[in-house]
Amino acid sequence: DSNLYQTTEDPKKKKTFVLDMFPYPSGEGLHVGHPKGYIASDVYSRHMRMRGNDVLHPMGWDAFGLPAENFALKNKIHPRIAVEKNIKRFKEQLSILGFDYDWKREINTTDPKYYKWTQWIFLQLFKKGLAYQSDEPINWCPSCMTGLANEDLEGNSCERCGTLVEKKKLPQWVLRITDYADRLIEDLKTLNWAEHIKELQRNWIGRSEGHSLQLALKVPGQGEKHKVEIFTTRLDTLAGATFVVVSPELADRWINIGWKASEEVKKYVVAALKQRDKEHVRTTALSASVAPAPLEKEKTGVKTDITAKNPLTGEDIPVFVSDYVLGNVGTGAIMAVPAHDDRDFEFAKKYKLPIKYVVAPYFIDETENSKSRPGVEIKHRTIGVGIVKHWAEDKYLMLDWKNGWTGFITGGVDKGEDLADSIRREIKEETGYTNVRLLEHLGGPNISDFYAPHKKLNQRVLGYGMYLELIDATRVGVPKEELEKHSMLWVDKDRVLAFLKKGSPMGDSRYSEMYWERLTTENYIYSGDGLLINSGEFNGLSSSEGQEAIAKKVKAKKATNYKLRDWVFSRQRYWGEPIPIIHCVKCGAVPVPEKDLPVLLPEVESYEPSGTGESPLVKITDWVNVKCPECGGSGKRETNTMPQWAGSSWYYLRYMDPGCETSPVSKKKEKYWSPVDVYVGGIDHATRHLIYARFWHKFLYDIGTVSTVEPFARLNTVGFILAEDGRKMSKRVGNVINPDDMVEEYGSDAFRIYEMFMGPFENTIAWNTKGVVGARRFIERICKFSDKIVPETIPSLEPALHQTIKKVGEDIQAFKFNTAISQLMICLNEMETIGSVGKEQWKNYLALLAPFAPHVSEELWGGAGGNSSIHTSEWPSYEESKFEKETYVIAVQVNGKSRGTITLIKGASEVEAKDLAEADPAIAKWLVKGVKKVVYIPGKVLNFVIQS
Repeated sequence: DSNLYQTTEDPKKKKTFVLDMFPYPSGEGLHVGHPKGYIASDVYSRHMRMRGNDVLHPMGWDAFGLPAENFALKNKIHPRIAVEKNIKRFKEQLSILGFDYDWKREINTTDPKYYKWTQWIFLQLFKKGLAYQSDEPINWCPSCMTGLANEDLEGNSCERCGTLVEKKKLPQWVLRITDYADRLIEDLKTLNWAEHIKELQRNWIGRSEGHSLQLALKVPGQGEKHKVEIFTTRLDTLAGATFVVVSPELADRWINIGWKASEEVKKYVVAALKQRDKEHVRTTALSASVAPAPLEKEKTGVKTDITAKNPLTGEDIPVFVSDYVLGNVGTGAIMAVPAHDDRDFEFAKKYKLPIKYVVAPYFIDETENSKSRPGVEIKHRTIGVGIVKHWAEDKYLMLDWKNGWTGFITGGVDKGEDLADSIRREIKEETGYTNVRLLEHLGGPNISDFYAPHKKLNQRVLGYGMYLELIDATRVGVPKEELEKHSMLWVDKDRVLAFLKKGSPMGDSRYSEMYWERLTTENYIYSGDGLLINSGEFNGLSSSEGQEAIAKKVKAKKATNYKLRDWVFSRQRYWGEPIPIIHCVKCGAVPVPEKDLPVLLPEVESYEPSGTGESPLVKITDWVNVKCPECGGSGKRETNTMPQWAGSSWYYLRYMDPGCETSPVSKKKEKYWSPVDVYVGGIDHATRHLIYARFWHKFLYDIGTVSTVEPFARLNTVGFILAEDGRKMSKRVGNVINPDDMVEEYGSDAFRIYEMFMGPFENTIAWNTKGVVGARRFIERICKFSDKIVPETIPSLEPALHQTIKKVGEDIQAFKFNTAISQLMICLNEMETIGSVGKEQWKNYLALLAPFAPHVSEELWGGAGGNSSIHTSEWPSYEESKFEKETYVIAVQVNGKSRGTITLIKGASEVEAKDLAEADPAIAKWLVKGVKKVVYIPGKVLNFVIQS
């Protein structure tokens, strides 16, 4: 009634815009998990108001979209009636919790005065070419009977109902959000958001830098006129590409444009498109089009009759179709490099495809290596380790050094050498064998400390293994000094494996693990950067050097790829904002004139989905059939509606100026309130909603509607509250806890305090009703202590109170509400120990309590003589000089004889002095006969009179 929380706008004051992610008003109402974020924003906004800021803390309703429509369909009522009923219920529940919302700024996305401006924003996007129509196949949910954006899927299923989606061609409106992808990533640097939230957005957008190149295809009966585009972030591995994999989606497109695929391929494509795994799309380091299927899931695929030419090696490599490559990420095709990518490796092992290692680990240390080999310029220091097989027997060569060390032949790579060349050289130098061939590169181990006694080296290097074979017994003379250092051993495979299992070729167990795995299971994959091998003229280059050199050789272009796709903006449903476009046979898609906005959603009796893929609006002919605004000819309104995300992409702006009739928000109001200072909501909205809203805001900035580049300066995410059984609250399970019941039994302030005290704000925690009981008892103690007020300040309470003022204020700012409440409890304990509180001290304490318990604090404030409302009072200030307690020492006597001393805080009471003395064992032993009387002279002496 007193408009206590009405928003004020004083240019002389600082402003604080505190925003909750507004709810969609479901028919089930709130459970105890929902208000957690609202309470937090309420505590913060009350605190900032008491600090003298103009505070905007509004509330509204995200009431369009599938949730409201599905509820209405289920309960056989009109969505508008359902929404109005649900909003009334939500407001009742929110009101009993005492939130400081300025209800005069309430908004509702279904209000024509609101969605007029949602439509206006769409028109501006259309005029700038950022809204366009597409006839590409969309994700169609047969249960919800509507099209879905990729972001609305979990794997290949509808996120909302879990139904497997189908591909369906329908005319769709799409927004070019990809035009803003780089800005959406770059501007994250400016935001006061948790790093893991920023990372979620980066991963969702999925920008990766790499190269695109065209691979020539050989299609039976069609020659080499076709090509497939590949995007890769690891062009340095091109020589190791031994096959190509295309997604079922790309294969389907090829079939539709004339590829005469085999029946086996066609059957696989159809089955794969229907049975995709339910996994979120993400990219990998080597191939940005690869799905993150777990390794334990067996890969499936089918070989085609098409081959592709590896542009670096000139080899014709097979083309497969497999569901581990996704059609909506990258180009829908990958070059498979099984030696350096785990998914490619698994696929290659299953289908017995070549695995070629083309990158070896390396360690760069020019200074140290130059010292070890004077006069030799060594850029990349790599140690090769050779397991050498006998030319005729199943025996393997090892060196038995005179100093007791036994191992394989090892060699460092000199300038211009390949790894295999270095091992061949070492074999010749140390054994005399000259005819050696390389059978396989075995892979590379981790960094190791390598000590080679024969060269007196001690350096950190990276090793890489090779499997070689002596072709015959040809030997040349071995220098005498080499023969004096070691002898040769020919051992069987069992001893090799035992050696690897027990020890290591380089004295480091990490090496033996790698070789053991490669020799026994052949499962070694190296996905890091390194030194190019098996890459012809590019051998010896680093990964980065190799990328540039190979790109030039094969004419690959630098490219940036995104996981993010343009935003499918159409829904084939009734309950949404009409899209303000008229289709004319002559003029095409024509925008509705701005003066004719809003395009009202027609009132209808039947709004069930049509079942044909069209919106229910198509049946309302008197609404659909209109004249073209440009030529005056016959036209038809767009019958698809906007997704629920539309109204929530800009709602925060309308709170600033809800009555503005000339634009979404006036420039003056927007400049005063922007940006949102603190935005509070669930982490489940960290990607879609926040990316969509940031995209719209940046567009509005580009056209001059807003003055800031980003909408939300700070974001705080709220942890979920689980049921007492540790599960998600669900009416089906029967574990939902109603906040109305908690408030009825314990009071709204106890409910608020418990939800803020139950743990760190961002953590997910199970509900515990005993905690509400504890919060209620805390409030009762405060109320009980209100009759212990004395006029004068209690000096001994000052340190605790000033420390509390500091900590509570800082913790509210940092959203550490649980520790703020803990400090309030500590301060209350101190007051109870002292037994009284000064009037001004008490009022300061109540002011600290007010954001958490607004009702009780207001009541006690009036009883303590507070003028007006406590919520418009000034936030207490603290003095750090009062943190330290002023102390002094007094003597303690027993029957007049000195028995010790105690240290007291200035102003300590007799009770405090007596308790402290009795707690000292040196004094307590003189009091065992019983105390008859206590004489206390403050600041001087404490005397116990005991039985004689």
